[in-house]
Amino acid sequence: MREEAIKPRNTNRTSAAIALAVVGAVLLAGCAATRQTRSVEPAGFLGDYSQLREGKGGEEQLIYIDENTNWKGYDSVLIDSVTIWYSQKTAKLSAEDQKNLTDFFYQALHDELGKDYRIVDRPGPGTLRLRAAITQAKGAQVLGNTVTTIVPQARLLSTLAGVATDTQVFVGAATFEGEITESLSGRRLAAAVDERAGAKSLGGLGGKWKDVDNAFRHWAESLRTLLAELRGQ
Repeated sequence: MREEAIKPRNTNRTSAAIALAVVGAVLLAGCAATRQTRSVEPAGFLGDYSQLREGKGGEEQLIYIDENTNWKGYDSVLIDSVTIWYSQKTAKLSAEDQKNLTDFFYQALHDELGKDYRIVDRPGPGTLRLRAAITQAKGAQVLGNTVTTIVPQARLLSTLAGVATDTQVFVGAATFEGEITESLSGRRLAAAVDERAGAKSLGGLGGKWKDVDNAFRHWAESLRTLLAELRGQ
C-alpha cells in the first residue's frame, strides 16, 4: 500500500517537531542516551535516494552533502512543518502522540539552529530550507525501562528478544528522513536518513517517549554541529 504523509495539526513555532536531523553529538553529560541501529530502511519521504551514501565515522546511516555548496553564504533557515510518514507503526500513534512528537522535534530543531541562524518563515536569498519527517516512532514502556535497568535477567531477555527487530523490547526508537535545500531554487544541498534506539543507561529513563525525545535532541544538535563544520567554524 502506498505510504503518505500525516500532517501535524499544530504547525506554529511553539511546536516542536520533526525529525530531520543530521549527524553526531553526545547527549546528557557524556551519557550515550541513544544508539544508532544497525540498519535503516528508507520510507519514501525523500523520494530520490540515489545521491545518498552509507554514513561513516558518526554520520547518519545514509547521508548526502553537496561538496560544492558555499555554506558560508547562508545566514537564515526556513524550517518546514514536520510530518509523520504513514506506516504500519506510525498508524498506531494516537492523534495526541502524533502532535507531541512533531511539536517536540520542530522545537528541538528551532532551538538549536536558532543559535547560529535567523529562523525565517519564507524563502529568500541566503536562506536554507529544512524539511523532515518522522518515519517510525515507537514509545517505550516506562515500567519496562525501569525493570530492565534494575533487573539483570530482564535486561538480558529484552536484548535477546530485540535482536531480530534491532530494537530492544522495552526501549523506544525513532527514525527520520530529512533534507536541506536552497530555499529559492530548491536545489538539494544535504539529505539524511537515520534511526536511533534507546541505550541501556540511566539516561534512558524518564517516560514513555524519553528515548525518542533524546533521539530528536541528538539529531538537532548534530545538524547544528554539521552546519558549523561545513561553514568552517
